[in-house]
Amino acid sequence: MMNTIKIGVIGAGSMGKNHIRLTSELSKFELVGIFDTNAETGKLAKEHGIKFFDDINLLLSSVDAVVIASPSSTHCKLAIQAANNGLHALVEKPLGLDSKEALQICDAFKKSNTVLAVGHVERFNPVVLEVEKMLENEDVIAINAKRFSPKVLRISDADVMQDLLIHDLDIVMSSLCKSKVKKINANGRTAYNEQFVDYVHSILEFENGVLATIEASRATEDKIREIDIHTVNSFIRMDLLNKTLSVTRRSNYKLDTGYNPTYRMENIVEKVFIPMVEPLRAELLDFAECIQMGKEPRVSGDNARHVLGVIDEMSKQIYN
Repeated sequence: MMNTIKIGVIGAGSMGKNHIRLTSELSKFELVGIFDTNAETGKLAKEHGIKFFDDINLLLSSVDAVVIASPSSTHCKLAIQAANNGLHALVEKPLGLDSKEALQICDAFKKSNTVLAVGHVERFNPVVLEVEKMLENEDVIAINAKRFSPKVLRISDADVMQDLLIHDLDIVMSSLCKSKVKKINANGRTAYNEQFVDYVHSILEFENGVLATIEASRATEDKIREIDIHTVNSFIRMDLLNKTLSVTRRSNYKLDTGYNPTYRMENIVEKVFIPMVEPLRAELLDFAECIQMGKEPRVSGDNARHVLGVIDEMSKQIYN
């Protein structure tokens, strides 16, 4: 078993900085250095006492694993380069710009026999982990997911599906429904330019009969991360942003008063305790365990590829 994992971070933008912070704190990793095309990142490397690499090949030859947190359009080339160097990789979402790129990446890591994990960080949200356990005893009818954000200027190479909707699609497909998609209907609108859609409304029908409505927007002046689950016996409301979870059930309680009560019995609402866990920290620890113990990542390359396949079909409907 590998002890401390020598790791490098590629890309020091918003997510990259979080990976740098955590990999420098976690004892399972030795953060060797960072690579970024922006030389200003050298200041960040100095702050953490690590090396700044201006040559990607030098970084790849100095580590056991990498986190790829560069722009989405670079993921395919960098991930395959890492695999060809025999490295393990955690690639931020989306794994590729489409399912074809994702397949190329998956094949490269299978060939190198190294770990490929994908940064769908919401799968490590403690609310999602709690609901997964609940649904083992529930019969799901329908799911409604909303992920709304204001405009973000830093993302210029991905549309709202690859940027936001992909999170909830992954959660629905892998954690809440666990069935193959049977039918897809998607519509979208641009808000800021004609190249990418900024709002998407989609309806998915799964082979097990579950209906899922997934909305995503980056043209909404509010931040919302909510998923509602309708089951035969309950209504589950997830707030992924505020990490709260409630379950509404029909009450079977009957008060024996000896006379007919004139009041109405309300449903029972359970407020579920959610442990305070940083999802990105949990994701990185899962990546480390996969490298050290040879286990399958919670979000594998194949998981991410199947999600991108659904997004490919949505894109055909919307852009065509």
